[in-house]
Amino acid sequence: MYRIEDYDRTAKCRTLELSPDLFHEALRETPKSMSRFHVKNLNGDDFDIVYYDNNDDIEPVDSYPKYQKPPFMARYLYYDENDIETLWMEFFDGVKNMVFEELNEYTIVLTNLVLSATDIEVYCSDQRILYFVREQDHLHVQKQLPKDMDRETLLYIKKELASGIEDGKFRTLSSTYAFHNVFILQWILDGRDLSKFKFITVEIEEWAGIGAILSYVERYRIAFQRFGLKFVHKGNGYLGKFKVEVLTRYFALDLEDEEASDDNTLVVPGFMALTKTKFLKGIPHSIDESILTPEFKAEMDEYYDALFGDEKVLGVMIRGTDYITSGMTGDRKMASPEQMSPLIHEWIEKYGFDRVFLATEDEDALKYMRSEFGGLVVALSQERLRLSDLRQNEILSDYEKENADGMYEEKLEDTTINYFYALYILSKCDSFICSGRCNGADIVKSFNNERFSNFYKFAVGCS
Repeated sequence: MYRIEDYDRTAKCRTLELSPDLFHEALRETPKSMSRFHVKNLNGDDFDIVYYDNNDDIEPVDSYPKYQKPPFMARYLYYDENDIETLWMEFFDGVKNMVFEELNEYTIVLTNLVLSATDIEVYCSDQRILYFVREQDHLHVQKQLPKDMDRETLLYIKKELASGIEDGKFRTLSSTYAFHNVFILQWILDGRDLSKFKFITVEIEEWAGIGAILSYVERYRIAFQRFGLKFVHKGNGYLGKFKVEVLTRYFALDLEDEEASDDNTLVVPGFMALTKTKFLKGIPHSIDESILTPEFKAEMDEYYDALFGDEKVLGVMIRGTDYITSGMTGDRKMASPEQMSPLIHEWIEKYGFDRVFLATEDEDALKYMRSEFGGLVVALSQERLRLSDLRQNEILSDYEKENADGMYEEKLEDTTINYFYALYILSKCDSFICSGRCNGADIVKSFNNERFSNFYKFAVGCS
């Protein structure tokens, strides 16, 4: 992104003339050789434009899991603001007013786009906007930015943020994130013609568990069908950790199409940048029991009835070793069993639960819960790990890694299905407490369809 700065006479750099093509002309030289340009302005004072890498305009890098590598944001060295067909203009749905704090390449482009294609009122305090945008009724240039607007219909683009998306609703965000949300498809197309593609695929990392896969595959399908693209999986027969044939044995996933080829299938160049968009994240978790094959669902229903019958059950989900060793931070930080215990005790006493169904991959968490709640606790029989069993920075447990007897696939499938059994049983419980935000907990809520008598998710900080 290019920022507007005062003219620096001491800087030795190329001079460009102010024109509608100014930023595109500069980007053709960036970042190969030029990061600063003087701009000759026939309508006012000369100024400079200075390039800043988009990866520097995001939340702190240490908030990302250890296994994620930069860059975390698209650079946009090429884009076409006039190609409306490939812009996600739905981002502006429900917006009546747009306010931005800093005049830069992205707020200038978005202002021109909004004024030409919508009835949104735009407010800024930098008179230099008139170098780039003609005066008109919907553009308000004033010293003081308005502060009393309806937040539900306001798009507020801040200069500096602690995170790129400050409010979680994509209504208050940074310039980079605002631009990225609108130009998301152009980043994927990278200058290619949309009409040449019928399918799209997203690389799903090898560490992805069943919760992440089921959560995102359905979102991909819904998101990209807006542009007439069908989501398909292309690869070596694996999706995340799992063989596609294993997934389709238990889940009703439409992952392949005979017509899909390298020539007609777009490849999303980066998963993390995709997750920073309302285009994807604005889609609610829409998974329900239809994602299960009928045989698998019947098997799990039978298991639940055998375990609990008509008993009143509190479901508790505690994530532990896998989140710690994966380096999860930020809003993925989990509460400990000790932090969760007072609320569990309170609910057992208040609501009279007969049993506590515990889902955890952590041996220490299981041990603590059994000592604290005794015979109330029921847990699936499965392999569990302690943090001390794992080496630092290891993502997959030894249980999931291939071993000498060649039983990797069988054991991984057992692990997957046991884990999914746990998610499904949690969804059938009367109430649910989870240790924090994770894909598994989202699946539990989706299957339950908001029928829990009581629900509590521990927040970041676990207070």
